Amino acid sequence: MPTKMKWAISLLLFGIAISFVVLPRLIGSVIRDLISVQIFEQIHSSADGRIAIVDSRLETGWFRSKIHLSIEISNTRQFNEPYYLSLHGNISHGPILLTEPAFSFGLASADLVLDAVRFESKSANIVMDLLTTSFLVGFDQSVSLNLMVPVIDILNIDSKLASVINELNVQLEIQEDLSVLAYIKADKVSFHNNLSDIKLNLIAPSVSATTNIFGQTQTASRISAKLPLVDASDPLAFNASDIDFEWRSDPSSLGPSLTDFSQDIQISKIESELPLESILWKSEIKGIKQELITSYNKMLQGIQYAAVTDPILKISELTKIGNETGLLLAQNEIKLKNILEIGSYQGIHKLEFRILWKGLTSIQSIDDFKFEDGLNALNVEIDLLLDQESVSISPFAELAELYISQGYLIPSSPDENLILKAEFREGKAFINNENFPLQGILQ
Repeated sequence: MPTKMKWAISLLLFGIAISFVVLPRLIGSVIRDLISVQIFEQIHSSADGRIAIVDSRLETGWFRSKIHLSIEISNTRQFNEPYYLSLHGNISHGPILLTEPAFSFGLASADLVLDAVRFESKSANIVMDLLTTSFLVGFDQSVSLNLMVPVIDILNIDSKLASVINELNVQLEIQEDLSVLAYIKADKVSFHNNLSDIKLNLIAPSVSATTNIFGQTQTASRISAKLPLVDASDPLAFNASDIDFEWRSDPSSLGPSLTDFSQDIQISKIESELPLESILWKSEIKGIKQELITSYNKMLQGIQYAAVTDPILKISELTKIGNETGLLLAQNEIKLKNILEIGSYQGIHKLEFRILWKGLTSIQSIDDFKFEDGLNALNVEIDLLLDQESVSISPFAELAELYISQGYLIPSSPDENLILKAEFREGKAFINNENFPLQGILQ
């Protein structure tokens, strides 16, 4: 190997070695400045003095820093002030991080502990066990966080409702492009109403959520929840197993600046005194404008904070926002589809309805809305499929026979179902492909 090449490799290896020695000290200095200046000031300014750092100790070493914070929470409207939180732990400086179960690479990692605490407010008492959290900041500024709490006890004083969360675990990942992945699970969540003595247990619930760009609606997002078992005691005794929920939002294929929403809810098995045995509900809505979503969220926020402002002014403001939301809804072309399958009396019954709202783009005010124009802009299709054998052994057998004789329900063979097909289009109604007077529906 040429001498110059040997020198170049030696210098490169020496530079890498120096970097691994110098970088931890440099990263530690940046972390100290970030915590001591920016984070503390941000907490003080954003909390409006209700959260204060009363004691802070940050010992910055070469490869690791130690942190201890005493936090005071003061809120005269909610808590019996003041409350003190004690947070302490270690921060490792990159690029080599001593994380569990093995070392990793990144800018920094931390293992923090929040001591057990008890909050007492006017409405609830909260007791939280020792909280442990760890997070890692990667070279691309991505952040991974893991939080664990063995037990959280919540007692709602007014309704005497006691809640217990066992083995809560929260995992959060935020990538450089602000895409987010969150996962929350617990071993058990219990509710106990001390007045009615009703007990409700949720076994091994979990929730996961993903979004491409945090805080933006018009992007691909997912929220899913799984619940293996729900068990309730008398007097509302029931047992539901294999519960799944998923909610989605995606950029719409119908046009730019439009969003599609959909959801699936399934309960595979239900045991109770009611004849309900299973539920499957699928729903989707297409073509929602961003302006409508923004206006709707603004209206919800206004309703949430209505009690803390002048009621007359708030009602006037909410009325204005409600009219704006109603106008946007009337102008927005929307496609809605719902499928509902219910297991009952040993059979599966299916209801599917589709709605097309063409949108009244010509109106400029909610006062311009006319009922006749709304009917002409609305198309509705309904398909009902009933299991004939299960209907025959249900309390609705005689009613079903009446509807069959009147032509509303049509027996279908060889699958032995009862079918109802209804449609409303261009201001006219049809049942099983026969014209039906509109007055009969509106009365």
